[in-house]
Amino acid sequence: MSVEDSSGSKRNVGPGVPAAGAPARPPTRASAPQDDDDGPQELSAAQLDELRRMLQDRRAAIVGSIGERQNEERDVSGSRVVGDEMDEATLEGTTSMTGKLLERDVRLLFEIDRALAKLRENAYGVCEGTGEPIGYARLRLQPWARFSVEYQEELERQERTRGGR
Repeated sequence: MSVEDSSGSKRNVGPGVPAAGAPARPPTRASAPQDDDDGPQELSAAQLDELRRMLQDRRAAIVGSIGERQNEERDVSGSRVVGDEMDEATLEGTTSMTGKLLERDVRLLFEIDRALAKLRENAYGVCEGTGEPIGYARLRLQPWARFSVEYQEELERQERTRGGR
């Protein structure tokens, strides 16, 4: 099909190509050709190796951090001396913060262990909600990601509409 642009000349446009002045819209997954899809692709062996190393390095760091936090908690509770109210409040705040950080690290360790298990089972890099591949860029930022960006956003939208966080 040919369309006249603002200069008066005609140009050919095919299906899915916007005419002059029309807003450009990204193609939807349904209309995009399967073999030329710009969406997430399966991960290569080199990418999987890189992500595995990232997960293992992060796991080692978290295990070390958990050990340090447990030692801090033991030190704080073992050296507890009755002091004034300010000392007691500071100690309680420190204990509370250490406990929260420890909980966060334990949750993250669980997610990393889950991702490493999925790597061993050749099920890594697939969205648990849609079954579609998770993008490499997302996995590089968060190698333990369980969901694609789109599905995660949908989950968060649903959470907000239910009155969550």
